[in-house]
Amino acid sequence: MRGAWLLALLLLPQGLWAHETPWVRYAHIGGEPVLDVSGDGVDERTPFAVASVGKTMTAVAVLRLVERGDLDLDDPVTTIDHDWPDLDGLDGVTIRHLLTMTSGLGEYYWPDYVEDARDDPDRVQKPEVALTYALPEAAIFAPGTDFDYSNTNYLILGIVLETLSGDSYAEVMAREVFAPAGMLDSFVAGSRALPEGFPRGHAGRSHVRDYYAHQGFGDGGVLASARDLVAFYDALFGSERLLSDAMRAQMLIDPIGEDYGMGIVVSGDWVGHSGGDLGFSSDVVMDRTTGDIAVVLAGEEDADTDWAFSLLSGR
Repeated sequence: MRGAWLLALLLLPQGLWAHETPWVRYAHIGGEPVLDVSGDGVDERTPFAVASVGKTMTAVAVLRLVERGDLDLDDPVTTIDHDWPDLDGLDGVTIRHLLTMTSGLGEYYWPDYVEDARDDPDRVQKPEVALTYALPEAAIFAPGTDFDYSNTNYLILGIVLETLSGDSYAEVMAREVFAPAGMLDSFVAGSRALPEGFPRGHAGRSHVRDYYAHQGFGDGGVLASARDLVAFYDALFGSERLLSDAMRAQMLIDPIGEDYGMGIVVSGDWVGHSGGDLGFSSDVVMDRTTGDIAVVLAGEEDADTDWAFSLLSGR
């Protein structure tokens, strides 16, 4: 019955999906794979830019350092040995505040940053330069007193990972997340040449490929396949390959009541994250009671990614 229902769902007209945009819809339901794709050469192992879906991976890398004693959740960011710019509101901000989006730091990822990154990527697509785009933004609130989703939090966490390890963000992610989770197709933008099959965004805009050929940051620089996202969530919630049970429980605490833990959306037994960046949209949803996972990756900005939630909630 379940298999027949899934097949019927996949054969329904899909509106937005019925055009040339490359996309992958991939799920594990009861341990069985479900796959539907659009685009030449696109499948469950094709890397897409997953944007903010990668924040969960950055959080895992940070928490692995915490488990090893290299970092404490309540360490002030300014005690990390790095030449921090004079970012308004950085004083009093801890690693925990960054992870939970409760720092009060302003946003760096504004249209002027994106425009400059596209026009002059060799200069602008560096984390320290990107951070300067948050400088005009005053602190929104005192650290720990409220919630505001700001990419600046995870941009800084990527810098923290690099500073503490002495390695690039790409190297840290490969060692701390991709390898232990069995993510075979994933990498950080700029760390290797883009594969020929990498989607170029809707209508094949060349600037999309150029943008992802440069350095990715901790807030959304991961390129991953749908298969790898399922492997990541399996490793995170189905085993202790990435985090201990105790640390995973810390990750899922929602301190402000905004359905957000440490780099992950938390709503009861449902967890996941969505993402959107130049030329791409993504969403991952997992039902922790069953272990079922659904992923949508699309080579178009602002694409409809509701399929993942609809699939799991409609069972």
